[in-house]
Amino acid sequence: MSLVVGLLAGTLNGAAMGRDVIDFNRDVQSTTNTGQAMAMIDIAAFGDVAAFKRRVDTVVRDLRSSERLPGVERIWLPGEQSHAKRVAYGRDGIPIGAALRQALDAVAAELGIAALEGGTA
Repeated sequence: MSLVVGLLAGTLNGAAMGRDVIDFNRDVQSTTNTGQAMAMIDIAAFGDVAAFKRRVDTVVRDLRSSERLPGVERIWLPGEQSHAKRVAYGRDGIPIGAALRQALDAVAAELGIAALEGGTA
């Protein structure tokens, strides 16, 4: 499945694929040529939507109740951690490290604008 998505997101539209993909975490200079693929599926075309949702709920319950490795407190589903972070950032603000905070405050001072409000991370 990963190969198929890669072919659709990369090769089909001329974006980087395979060994041509640039690791943007290590190489911040090169253009990444990142491709995208989207698919829309009409669940109703396959059957009853409510029945599908019940089956998904069963799968989620089964995953959550799976045996965990030692030290693993929770089984996270895709998107749950980023959603929890987004909620916390909306409630508490986005944490900024001290060095970045100082750099931003210095730029604000140069521009004659107010520094950031709140504390550092």
